[in-house]
Amino acid sequence: MAADAGVTLGVLLGGLAIKYTGVTWIDPLLGLVIVIVIVIVIVYGAWGLLSDSIKLAHDAVPEGINLEEVKEFLENIEGVDNVHDLHIWAMSTTETALTAHLVMPGGYKDQLLYDIREKLHEEYEITHTTLQVEREWSDEQYQPYKNE
Repeated sequence: MAADAGVTLGVLLGGLAIKYTGVTWIDPLLGLVIVIVIVIVIVYGAWGLLSDSIKLAHDAVPEGINLEEVKEFLENIEGVDNVHDLHIWAMSTTETALTAHLVMPGGYKDQLLYDIREKLHEEYEITHTTLQVEREWSDEQYQPYKNE
């Protein structure tokens, strides 16, 4: 509404200037200035949305979440020996997802997984968590799927 009011004011002032000076080139000049200002306002307003959209398209870790900090949090949980295949991405501009494999040789109780999910939500605003628990894992065991 403010932009519309500004355009209306500009047209009114331009019309008065043309009426009293007789300089008709004020109209196209004023039109060009108004268009440039509107484009700047639109680009400025849309820049954040464009930036967020590009990050969403690339499955980037959302701004405000430190991947290393989350990994350290998971590794410091009692019973967790290793964390691997950790992925964090934005599902939308308001929802974040996490998947991770936790190596827990001593096993776990179901309540632990609920507690981890709750803590990830509280501390990092991660709303969708999928954790896979493994009893053992090593770099040598990990082999990408091969067509044999």
